[in-house]
Amino acid sequence: MTATAMGSRGTTRRGTRRIARTPVAIVSWVVVAAYLLLALLGPLLVTGDPLRQSPAALLPMGSPGHLLGTDDLGRDQLVRLVYGARPLLMVALAATALATAIGVAIGLAAGYLGGRAEQLLMRLTDVALAFPSVLLIILLVAAAGAGTSSLVVGVGVALAPGIARLVRALAARESARDHVLASRMAGAGGLRIALTQVLPGTVGPLLVQVLTTLSIAAGFAAGMSYLGLGIQPPTPDWGYMVQAGQEFLYTAPSLVVLPALATLVFVVACNFVGDDVRDALDRKGTP
Repeated sequence: MTATAMGSRGTTRRGTRRIARTPVAIVSWVVVAAYLLLALLGPLLVTGDPLRQSPAALLPMGSPGHLLGTDDLGRDQLVRLVYGARPLLMVALAATALATAIGVAIGLAAGYLGGRAEQLLMRLTDVALAFPSVLLIILLVAAAGAGTSSLVVGVGVALAPGIARLVRALAARESARDHVLASRMAGAGGLRIALTQVLPGTVGPLLVQVLTTLSIAAGFAAGMSYLGLGIQPPTPDWGYMVQAGQEFLYTAPSLVVLPALATLVFVVACNFVGDDVRDALDRKGTP
């Protein structure tokens, strides 16, 4: 094993030890991991059908057999909350992956190529950034038709420009380094240099941006479902559950508070995790 590889592994281990050093960071990591596990394993943790209606039990908290009560159609609130985690988080993860793929492709090309290519790509990015994200998502989803797939595309495209600008700045910095210039002079292919020498230098700050994007994507996904442009009923979804329960805000506030709080906790936890990763990267030079 080369000294460079050993040094890289040592840096990775030190970086791992630097995360989750504060109580807030530890709780945030645990919360995000718990939400992801809930999305994957939730249906195995509760018994019941989120679509099953019980006319004999409508709305009351703590009714027999329904720990958190039921909604206005007699559907178990706890079961719907658990089942509602998967579609929202899957949309958020898919939209974040799409935004990252688009943003990295545009930013890496612009930062590495420079010149007219950079100007063109960045002007297109600026045009996208000129639109408010919410408006852009609504336009894209409305044009494609409400649904999960169009929501993923809409949120992903709307969030890609922010990642593109970050990657462009990082790629331009990495492209000016000596080892990249040496590879160019040696005749190495541009795509190979961009992927193997430029892109790795963007990973740290990019990871922080991706975590922030994930939290924003989750908020947008819930917001679009609240507006009726996202995940469609009868699929349980926290955003739609807030919209459906607002009619009973004063008589059964849990129908609104619980799904809204579930979304808020995930968004806040993702932001704290991103802050923790950023702080760990900032402490890179410390033992």
